[in-house]
Amino acid sequence: MYFAIKNSLFVVTIGIIIATFLATLLLYIKSYLPQKLKVVLEFFVTLPLFLPPSVTGYFLLLVFGVQGVIGKFLFEICNIRVTFSLYGAIISGIVVSLPIVYQSINLAISSIEKEYIEEAILMGTNHFQMFRYIVFPMSKNGIIAGIILGMGRILGEFGATLMVAGNIPHKTQTIPTAIYSAVESGNDKEAMILILIAVWISSIIMWLYSLLKRKELKNQKNYPSYI
Repeated sequence: MYFAIKNSLFVVTIGIIIATFLATLLLYIKSYLPQKLKVVLEFFVTLPLFLPPSVTGYFLLLVFGVQGVIGKFLFEICNIRVTFSLYGAIISGIVVSLPIVYQSINLAISSIEKEYIEEAILMGTNHFQMFRYIVFPMSKNGIIAGIILGMGRILGEFGATLMVAGNIPHKTQTIPTAIYSAVESGNDKEAMILILIAVWISSIIMWLYSLLKRKELKNQKNYPSYI
């Protein structure tokens, strides 16, 4: 049980860092693409959000399995096995959370008024200065909200993780897969403890998200101060 909790927290931490980086990078690349390629990029990034987790897991096996396109190279050249390891759990978490983080950041950045961007360009602002002084300050609440939602999605991931990383106690087991094993084996006490822990962690994530949204709403005009 301890290892399942530890693994989940590790997977959530590493997964959300990489997912946020990839989402930001993809949005940067998207800004230079023609409209048709933008649609294609959006399609593939968002697709895992609508696929059953088991289908996502199957595609990940095709790519990162020992005989997969990338997995074979990692295993034979780098001696890294993605399947039945925490690498698999992290990759599954990244893939299922990326659409949420990507869309949240995209929406936050899209809400910035174009006048600010145009004025910054006229003043000779470079990309880093643009992001640091204009884009991030004006969209940080949306970016943080996307990160929080992505963390919650990784924490609750089960299907894709089970197919790619497996459910190996003391190695790849996470909270959702540990709950599944406990219920399947009739260990109701352990299952209940893990469920309560999962609810507690999820409640913290929900509270942080709600707090952020309330703060954002209070900053808007005509929003009652007593709410």
